[in-house]
This record gives sequence, structure tokens and C-alpha cells, in this order.
Amino acid sequence: MTAPDSIVDQARQRLVPLLEDVIAAHEGDGDANSLAFFTTLLVRTHGMREETQLAELFFELSTTAFQGFAFTTRQAEAIDALLAASEAIAFTLTAPSERPH
Repeated sequence: MTAPDSIVDQARQRLVPLLEDVIAAHEGDGDANSLAFFTTLLVRTHGMREETQLAELFFELSTTAFQGFAFTTRQAEAIDALLAASEAIAFTLTAPSERPH
């Protein structure tokens, strides 16, 4: 029996396709700075090994709205899906691991 994937592995499996969708939404209709931002996040996501790196990724994602990027509807929808998944994973990280007695 194999060991269960770590939260970082699970997060990577969930976030990589969403980041790839964001990047695909930029093809042919996206600003280079926005594309570079999300491409960098994809590279970092592939390299994550520790929960601190996952937390850093979430912090970086939380700055998306403040970067000054303008998004098409398709890009905004892909980014919203990415941010919603990130929020759900972050909630899992911060949830207490033990139930109160």
C-alpha cells in the first residue's frame, strides 16, 4: 500500500491544471506581464516540496488583484477557479487537526 500524498502533492495536483488553464486563457489575448506572473507561479508550483512553499504560493496568488492586470472574461473565470481552489486548500491547511472534546 502506498502512503497518501502529502498536502503539498495534493495541492500541486489540483493547482497545476488550473494554472495551465489560466495560462492557456492568455494565449493570443493577454498581457506579457500577466502571462509571466502566472507562468512563474506554475514553475514554482511544480517545484513545491514543503508546506511553507505552498503558503508562499497562496500569498503570491493573493496579490493577483493588486498587480494592475486587466483580464478578459475567460481569463477572469480561470483565475477565479484558481483562487477558489487555493482558498479551499488554504482552509484545509489552517483547519484544526483535532476535534474538541
